[in-house]
Amino acid sequence: MTTLPWPPDWRRPPLGGWLGVVVSGALAAVLVPVAAIAAADRQWSAAAVIGGVLLLLAPIAVAGRPRRRTSSVVEVSLELDGDRQTGVRIPVRPTSPLVSLALAVLGLALVALGVAALVVAAVRGEWSSVVGFVVLLVVGSVLALGGIVGLIASRRRLGLDLTPSHLVVGLGGEPVELTWEQVERIGTTSIRYGIGLAPRPVQNWLTVVTREPVNVAARISGRRTAALGRLTATAPANTAAAIPAERLGADPVLAYHALRYYQENADARPELGTGAAVRRIAAGAVVR
Repeated sequence: MTTLPWPPDWRRPPLGGWLGVVVSGALAAVLVPVAAIAAADRQWSAAAVIGGVLLLLAPIAVAGRPRRRTSSVVEVSLELDGDRQTGVRIPVRPTSPLVSLALAVLGLALVALGVAALVVAAVRGEWSSVVGFVVLLVVGSVLALGGIVGLIASRRRLGLDLTPSHLVVGLGGEPVELTWEQVERIGTTSIRYGIGLAPRPVQNWLTVVTREPVNVAARISGRRTAALGRLTATAPANTAAAIPAERLGADPVLAYHALRYYQENADARPELGTGAAVRRIAAGAVVR
């Protein structure tokens, strides 16, 4: 991680960011013997559901582990207002394909289990359990669809593109093109989940706030909620984008300061069209 000042309002994740991995491991330690007991009692439906949960926990734990970040910004070329411009892209990572694949597999498994259970119920005439089978079908279909959409979204190249004249927010739908004059500030916020004194998960967000409300919702496809960065329904109308910090391809602290540097220093923006901006960000020279 960079030695730049920690952004305001962000919280340090508990256990150094390993809380999700620890919780997933604890759940797995409990579920594995339960699945073994269910299998020994020939309760195959329960064993299959528990196995599906374990299948889902593994990629979630892998995807949620802390990762070493770098100053991985790249030069890009894009067309703005009919002109071709060179800029710098701060990548945004899509949903982990491992998690999406696990969701799709678990969803399809639940659908298959529900169909098989329905067939057995029809053969035996045990219609009292049909409601449970229908629930399996519905939940399985939702999980499978979410996983498939996530796999599609994971192939997209997402990011924040900084050019001498614009900040372009590309989060899975139609890119939102903002002039630097429209951007009021690069903000931060943090959400802590759960209650009590136990360690609670933290999600830090990077926000792009405009001077006037921007009709962003009409310009982003309905698939935006499946992408990583998304507009929060509860955000003010002039919040153009809200992006989870862990989804930034570069060090989130460095990305925050880089965005602020070019938003606040108009005289430095021309270098975004050259390799000088990439070198500046790589060196961490984005604080005045």
